[in-house]
Amino acid sequence: MMGRLWRRLVPRSLMARLLAAQMFVLCLVWLLFLAFLAYDAGQDTVTLKRQPIYDAWFAVAENLQADRPRMRDTMRKLEHSLRSVGGVEPGTFKGPSFVVEDSTGVLYQSDETPQGIRAGPLNEFVLFNGSGGRWRARTVQSPRSDIRVTSVMPADGLNIYLTLASRGTMLLPLMISLPFLIVPGWLAIRVAQGPWTKAMEDLATRGAQDLRPLPVEGRPRELVTMFERINALLARVSESAERERSFIADAAHELRTPLAAMRVNVEALQQQAGDPRQQPLLDGIVSGNARATRLVSQLLRLMRSDATSGEQDEEICFDALLQERMAGLAGIADAKAVELEMSGDSALYLAGRREGLVSLVDNLLDNAIKYSPERGKVLADLRREEGCAVLRISDQGPGIAPALRERVFDRFFRDPRQAQPGSGLGLAIALAVARQHAGSIDLDAAGSMGLCVTVRLPFAAGA
Repeated sequence: MMGRLWRRLVPRSLMARLLAAQMFVLCLVWLLFLAFLAYDAGQDTVTLKRQPIYDAWFAVAENLQADRPRMRDTMRKLEHSLRSVGGVEPGTFKGPSFVVEDSTGVLYQSDETPQGIRAGPLNEFVLFNGSGGRWRARTVQSPRSDIRVTSVMPADGLNIYLTLASRGTMLLPLMISLPFLIVPGWLAIRVAQGPWTKAMEDLATRGAQDLRPLPVEGRPRELVTMFERINALLARVSESAERERSFIADAAHELRTPLAAMRVNVEALQQQAGDPRQQPLLDGIVSGNARATRLVSQLLRLMRSDATSGEQDEEICFDALLQERMAGLAGIADAKAVELEMSGDSALYLAGRREGLVSLVDNLLDNAIKYSPERGKVLADLRREEGCAVLRISDQGPGIAPALRERVFDRFFRDPRQAQPGSGLGLAIALAVARQHAGSIDLDAAGSMGLCVTVRLPFAAGA
C-alpha cells in the first residue's frame, strides 16, 4: 500500500526520489523532535522546572517586602512577562500561575490561579483537579528566607502548546530553513550522481556491436556490483551473437558448394536437353539456384559486416572505389539496358574497411539497377559536405512508400508491392556497414518517381 502511494506521489526519476527521500527524512526528524517535546510536556512542564524563575520571585519578594504595593505591582509585571514569553495572553487560564507567600500569609496570587490550589511538599510535582481541568503545581522555598513560591501549570494538552511555544527558538530555524534545503539537497545529489552520469555517457558513445566489458576500476563501490552484472550480461550476449554468426556463416559456406554443383549439373542438362518442353523447367531451376546463391552470398556479407567491426581501419579513396564498383556492375546494367552515370567530387578519403565499403556500394547499386525499368538511368553522385562524403544513388524505379522507409532496413523485410525477387538483406547490410563507419543512410523520393539513397560517411582524419 505504502509502496504504491510512494510510486504515485514521486516521479519516476532517481533525482526526484532521492530529493523526496531527503526531505521526508528531515520532516521525520522534525516530527520526532516535536513528539519528544510533547512527551516532555506531558511528564512535567518547563516552567515548573526552571529555577531562575523562582529566583526572580524570591528577589522581588525579599527586596520589596517592606513596600507591599510596589512589590505586588512588580510581581504582576513579572508574571505578565513570563506569560508573554510562553505566548499566552494575560487573563486566561492557559499560562502559568503563581502564588507567593511567607509565614504571614499570601503576598501575591495570580488572578488566573485555579480554585482549590494547595501547596504540596517542597520541590515536588503535585497533580490536582481544579477549575478548568487538571493542574500540576510545584512549591519552592527561598534558601534565604521563609518565602515560598508555588507555580501552577495546566496538566492537559495545553501544556504541550506552552512547551512548544517556550522552545520556539529551537523549532523556528528548522521550520524556516526546511524549504530552502531543497536546492542544497538537489546540488548534493547531483554531485553524488556524477560517477553515474559519467558511466552513462561512456555507454552512450558505444556502438551497437561494441560488447566489450565495462571498466570497473576507479568506479564507486555502489556501481561496481552493477557493472559486474552488466559485464556478465554483455559476455552472455557476445557469446550468443558469436554462436549465431558462426552458425549462419558455416551454414552459408556449406550451402555454396551444393548450390554451385547443382548449377553446373543443370547447365549441363540444358545443353543436352532435346525436348523443348524441358527448357523452361531447367531455366527455372537455374533462376532459383541464382537466387539461392545470392542469398548465401548476402548472408556471408552480413556476417562479415558484423564480425569486422573491431578490425583495423585503412585509408580508402571512396570516389575511386565507387568508380571501380560501377565498372564491375556494368554488365548487370547492360543486361537491362540501364545507364550508369557518376558525378561529383574526387579525392575523398575515408577511414574504414574496404570489404565493407565494397559491400555497401554493391548492394545499393545492385538494388538501383534491379528496380530500375529497362532503358532507365541510375545516377551516383558523390560530394564533399560538412566533413562527410555524401553519396546519393538515384534510380527511376517504383520507389518505397514513406511508411516503409524505416522498416526496409530490417533483415529479410521487403516491400510487399515489389515484384522483383530478393532476400531483403541488401539495405540491412548497407546500414550495418554505414554504422560501423560512423555514418548513416536515409531514403527519399527521387523526383516524381524512383528512390534516392543518401549515405553519409565521415572523412578520415586530415582528409
